[in-house]
This record gives sequence, structure tokens and C-alpha cells, in this order.
Amino acid sequence: MKTILALLLVILPLIGFADASYISYEKLSGKPVACGEGFDCGKVLNSEWASIGPVPLSILGMLFYAVVLTLAIAHFLELDPLRSKTHTQTIKTLTPWSTFRLLTPFQLLVPLATFGALFSLYLVFLMGVIIQGWCLFCLISAATSLSIFLVTLASIYIAKPPLAGLRVWLAALFNLMYTRLLKPIFFMIDPETIHDTMTKAGETLGKFAIGRWITRVLFGFQDPSLAKTLDGITFPGPIGLAAGFDYNGHLTQILPSLGFGFHTIGTVTLLPYAGNQKPRLGRFPKSQGLLVNKGLKSWGAVAVARHLEKLPLHIPTGISIASTNKLFDSTHEQLLDIIQSFHIFESSKVRHAFYEMNISCPNTFGGEPFTSPERLEMLLSLLDRVQLSRPVYIKMPIDQSEKLSTDLLTVAARHKIAGVIFGNLTKDKDNPALDPSEREIWSQKKGNVSGKPTWDRSNALLELTEKKFPGRFTLIGTGGIFSPLDLEHKQQLGADLCQLITGMIFQGPQLIGQINAWLALQKNTTR
Repeated sequence: MKTILALLLVILPLIGFADASYISYEKLSGKPVACGEGFDCGKVLNSEWASIGPVPLSILGMLFYAVVLTLAIAHFLELDPLRSKTHTQTIKTLTPWSTFRLLTPFQLLVPLATFGALFSLYLVFLMGVIIQGWCLFCLISAATSLSIFLVTLASIYIAKPPLAGLRVWLAALFNLMYTRLLKPIFFMIDPETIHDTMTKAGETLGKFAIGRWITRVLFGFQDPSLAKTLDGITFPGPIGLAAGFDYNGHLTQILPSLGFGFHTIGTVTLLPYAGNQKPRLGRFPKSQGLLVNKGLKSWGAVAVARHLEKLPLHIPTGISIASTNKLFDSTHEQLLDIIQSFHIFESSKVRHAFYEMNISCPNTFGGEPFTSPERLEMLLSLLDRVQLSRPVYIKMPIDQSEKLSTDLLTVAARHKIAGVIFGNLTKDKDNPALDPSEREIWSQKKGNVSGKPTWDRSNALLELTEKKFPGRFTLIGTGGIFSPLDLEHKQQLGADLCQLITGMIFQGPQLIGQINAWLALQKNTTR
């Protein structure tokens, strides 16, 4: 079938080129074009609509079909630059201009065929409604253009992977529009206002099939080659939305359309908490980071579970759990607070796939109480006794020493912990990745920083874990992922999966589909 469709894509533009050539020859020679009974080619071809400036549409049609034919022949002969293993690896900056090199002849053909079909429909409308006359050869050209488009659609349907290069290129265009036009406007508005607005928009789009479809067409990309099964869970893609964005599960229905392969809700706490005092979000544009001081804002475990019980979960969804943001009278009381949240979700009808145990949120009254080996041992020993039905991943701090990080991992390795996430926000105000002016601003504000300032430290801890505990944990890398190349780097350090938030805010919602398409290209060019 693939060969037949490729051959049709060669034959059809030949017909179109011959048709447009005949019209052009007759028109340029001054001869009347004979259409036959029932047609009035002269009326159509001599109308004001038959040219663009001094150039007849028939000549432009010849050019169109010649380009389509050239691409179709290259596609039929498989003259495909992506068959070079090093082709995509030479792209270091994913701009619209650099990623244009990723497009195969067929992928270049797709927008061209779409344009040809739409323009042909427009010309048919002009003939029937405006000119009120019909040209036989113009109708043949329109039918040919529509046929090329339909054959292209059929080819897309069987394509493996489906137009990954085109998605990367389109995502680069979206990124350009977002970073140059939309982000400057968004960054003039209070960040929490923007966050709440985008969350509401995503929730609304997710409620309707048309909203999910439009989002998927504009931004999403998924490919079977990216699926991975870990801890008994099949993740359709390697990148998830990290905890700290969708506090209460508003975005469960729209995230698959963006291309996310998994999703973590929360962090959820046993008791509701309205969040720390505002302002609790800020931006560090020069450092490409966010200043975060939400303080585990949550509806509370019971309310979140009741909300999620009503919803289908189309991608693996995790529940991030931590102790309620309050001062506890004793460690025992705080441990019971955490365990009760696990019990609530275990006994609920929520269709979640995994848990995250967040021990590393630095924006709470009690700080990070379970980031010493002794206290982590207490927590995990108690958690083992709960006999959870889903795997647990621990979200780790990133500012501790290599020795203390190794000690924490040693404790985790003794218990029923499936994986670790590196990592959470940085609270290191001497972090060299911060712009000096923004470091000065941070010194006067509450909160801790996400994004690029977490990049080096989170990567070092991924590498450390892979080296000292090979194969023991599922490794999830988060922190500073702003491009497909960033995700690839974390994978090279040992990450099985990755998460992001800040990269999407700085680069745009197309980033997830762009990453997936890039990875699909890499997989299919190295086979």
C-alpha cells in the first residue's frame, strides 16, 4: 500500500502539470481554450481572477505541480536525508530555520498538498459563485489537487513515525511565536494570575472533545516507539508534568493532548492548605527560573480523591504526597499525617498509577523534616507496613552533599521504593547559575528556585545514583529541561523518565510534542 500511494503521488502531479501546461500554452499564444459543450473556459480564464498580478494562475499551477512532482519522486525513490544516522545529531539549535533540515520530501509535501487543496476549493468557489462559469481544465486541476491531498492523508495514516520532522519544525515556529510575542505579554502580568488562567483554560479545553482535538493537532505528538514499561506501568511517552503545577487535578483531561506521557498531581496533603502568603510566584528571566513559595497549596487528600474519582485518567497519573504544611507537636503526629493520605488514596476509586513521596519541599513551616537518613528510615519503615498497591517514587532534594545524598539513597534502597526523582527546588542563594541581579532580588524574597538554576546539581545527582545504585531505581530527571537536547542529556546520565514545568512556561506548550517528535526522529534514524 505504501508503494502504491507513493506512485500515485508521482502520477497525479504529472497529470496536473500537463493540464496547467496546456492552459498556459493556449493562454500565452492567444488562442481560445476549447472546453467543450457546457463549459465556458474563456469567461473563466479571461476574468480578473485568472491571474495574480501579471502572472496567470496556470503558470503558477505549473510551478506548483513541478515542485510537488519533484518531492514525490524523491519520496518514491526514498531519497531521504533522515536515513543518515548523524543527520538529526547535527542540529544543535532548534530554530525554525535549523529544523527545516529535518523535513523529509514527504513532510515538505504535506503543507504543500494542503495548500493546493484549499486553494483549489477557493478557485472552484470563484467559478461557481463569482464568475458563474465553468472551466473544464480548471476543474481537472482542482480534482488533481484534491486527489494529491487525499493520497497524502492516506500516506500520513500509515506513516511510521507520523511526520515527526514536520512536528519538530512546526514546534520551532510555535516556540518563536510564543517567546517573541506571547511570553513578553504574559511576563508583564502577575505570574500566579497567569498560572490560574492557564490552568482554567486547560481544564476547559479538556472537558470537550473538540478542545482536546485542537490541542493535539496544534501541539501534541506521540509515537509508539517512545513507550516504556517501568515498575509495571506503561508510559506512552518519556516526559511528564512534575508535581507543583496541577495542585488538585484540574488538567488530567488535557495533558495527553499536549503529548505528556505521565502526570503528577499535587503535592497533596492530608489537610487543606490555602498556600503561603502572596506573592508566592516570581520570575527570574535572566536565569531562566521561577521563584516558588506556594507551600504545598492543596484542597486536602479527601477533596482531591473525590474529585479524581469522577475522572478517567488516560495517561499514568501519580499522586504526590507530603505532610500538611503546619507545625506538628511530634514526629509521630507528622508521620501519621502522611500515612493517612496514602490510606485515603488506597481506599479510593481513583485510577492513579503511582505515588510520589515528596520529602524535599523547602517552602513549608517545618522545612524538609525527612531528609536525614535517620528520619527517612522512620518514614519508609512505616510506609512499608502500609502495603501500597502502587509503586512509590521519592522526590529528592538537590542541595545536599554527595555523601548525604548517597546516605539517603542507601536508606531508600533498603525499602519498597521503586524510584527516585532528582529533584526539587534549589535553595542555594549562592548558586552560580543565577544572574547576580536576580540573586540580589532573591535575597529579599521568600521562596526557592526552579528551572535552569537546578540543572547542574540535579544532573550530578542523577549521574551519582546511576553510578552507585545501577539498576536499583527508576530514575526520573527534572530540573532545567528547556529543549529536546536537554532531555536527551538527562537520559544519557541515566534518567528513565523526565519531568518539567518551568521549561514549558519559558518555551511554550508545544515543547512536549517537540521533545517527543525529536526523540522519535532519533530512534527511527538510528535503526
